Amino acid sequence: MSTKFQTEEAKTLYYLAPEDEAGDSTEGPAWYGLYQLEAIILTEDSRGFVWLHKYETTAELNEAWELIIENTYPKEEK
Repeated sequence: MSTKFQTEEAKTLYYLAPEDEAGDSTEGPAWYGLYQLEAIILTEDSRGFVWLHKYETTAELNEAWELIIENTYPKEEK
């Protein structure tokens, strides 16, 4: 049986509210959910597949989240 979730943990987290989120998988390339306590970022791509990315440290998690925010909501140059 095929599933859209990379792991059972990804499936469980997907149905819980993230601390923060960015993007939109229906109108953009992906949705991202930040789960700080678990040091995890979920990504749902435009095809509906959900991927889990677990980080070793809070610093790595925060750095990855900042990159997602910068790439999802780029600032306009003047």
